Amino acid sequence: MGKRRQSRRGLAVTLGALLSLHGVGGAQIMAPQVTITPGQVPAVAVAQEVLVQPARVEARLGVGFSTATLTFSLLSPVSTEVFLRSPDARLVVRGEPGSPVRLTAFTAQTVSVLALAAHTGALEVLNREGRVIGHVPYVVGEAKQVNQGLSLNYSPSSDRLGLNYALSGVQQSIFDPRWSAGVNLSVNTGTGKVTGGVSLNVSW
Repeated sequence: MGKRRQSRRGLAVTLGALLSLHGVGGAQIMAPQVTITPGQVPAVAVAQEVLVQPARVEARLGVGFSTATLTFSLLSPVSTEVFLRSPDARLVVRGEPGSPVRLTAFTAQTVSVLALAAHTGALEVLNREGRVIGHVPYVVGEAKQVNQGLSLNYSPSSDRLGLNYALSGVQQSIFDPRWSAGVNLSVNTGTGKVTGGVSLNVSW
């Protein structure tokens, strides 16, 4: 009987020790303290140059539209802030007046401005000191009224030189009819004889 009591007592002591190690029975496990440090904000420098892509921005007014969006990218070798200035009232810089464009070093930042009419000009890019460090030349064309095409072909086997000119209208509305016209001329270079024809197509 005495040996059984001692073995039971030893087993109870062993189980108690294991439970205390696993945080059971009121025991607490202290976790190491971890300190999280926020990432550092990159320093903002004064840019001395900026790369504009593409070299010239082009857009055309759409049929029935009086405005067009010009989109380009700015690239700087340093993290900085730049400002856009439009010398022409027909080109509007989006956002609050005087708000900067933030650039991360060697990361292209897309910028868009709004043209209120067809015209040409150059947008200015200024650094934080107010010095002009870049220009964005742009062209905004009028809406197309017609499409044109011209082709020239020559066949040595028949000594014929052909010229084709095609003209088609740009629809102002989805309800407008579609039309196209063409003129073709053929010249026999051996005899000088000229032949040709005219075509007209309308669909609605």
